[in-house]
Amino acid sequence: MNLKILRWLLAHKDILLQVVEVVKPWRKDLPLIAHWEIVDKVARLVIPVLTDEEIVSLLSADDSGDVQSLSAADVEVQAMGIDWMTLVKLIIPLLEAILRAMADKDG
Repeated sequence: MNLKILRWLLAHKDILLQVVEVVKPWRKDLPLIAHWEIVDKVARLVIPVLTDEEIVSLLSADDSGDVQSLSAADVEVQAMGIDWMTLVKLIIPLLEAILRAMADKDG
């Protein structure tokens, strides 16, 4: 898990809450086009607020070994009423993929 992306999401709570709402219908058995529509909606929420520097920073070496930061983030996420597994298994990987696509846009 990319703790930097998690921290970015927590710093942009309004976007995080919107993303959570967008991904709620996600199920593995949805058709590919439905998955793609969800990805598109998430990208439209996060891309306008990301700078090129943030994209590079969020994709740089992961600091997921920081247990205290992870525990604090877990408490904050729970306080917001967000399902931790959805965040870890769907939202963060989805955002990481969007960031990678943005980083590769020039090359």
